[in-house]
Amino acid sequence: MLIGRQPRTTSFSLKFIAVSVLAVFFVSSYALSQEVKDNLSNKVANSHKKNEQVASTNFKSKTEINKGNLESLSSSLAGYIESVNNSSAINSDEVMYKVIEYLNTPYLWGGTSKRGIDCSAFVQTVMYQALGVALPRTSLEQSGVGAEVEVKDLKFGDLLFFDTMKKGRVTHVGIYLSDGYFVHSGSSTGVIVTSLEKETYAKSFLKAKRVVEQ
Repeated sequence: MLIGRQPRTTSFSLKFIAVSVLAVFFVSSYALSQEVKDNLSNKVANSHKKNEQVASTNFKSKTEINKGNLESLSSSLAGYIESVNNSSAINSDEVMYKVIEYLNTPYLWGGTSKRGIDCSAFVQTVMYQALGVALPRTSLEQSGVGAEVEVKDLKFGDLLFFDTMKKGRVTHVGIYLSDGYFVHSGSSTGVIVTSLEKETYAKSFLKAKRVVEQ
């Protein structure tokens, strides 16, 4: 009889331990994320210039990303992106989750997966999977969607269009985040966060479009 009851006791103990560990993990993660956010915010204020790119090595490996550590990762990114308008109708958490999920993904012309993705496929994927917004496949086609906005009025989730190939038309697209930064899949960098003041993009910027009601 005692042998027959043994597995139940062991199972209950293991479940209790697992729940306890998870509780400690989430409490610790919350405290850590706030500390990381504060430290990075100070670092940005003191040493980062807007013409710099945010190296993908500043973020945890994509293999470690899950809902549990999203807050910590978002806080790290927020160290470079000083503020996001949380009153926006856009679900910024879902967008940031997708952005973080694709960070470090290499650029591949015509690519549409995490093995390799081009700029328009990245934007199309993030906007659809995070917000349910269906966009055309190419950057040129995407530039015809939505309402045009001035740079001074940019908000989280707006699309930015560039002529990086000097063809006299839209050849590149990214998603605006905040504080002059946007995320995109660059041909030489893959998916990365970059400043709009970086010379390459400042010179090739064409327009911005809003495809989601704010």
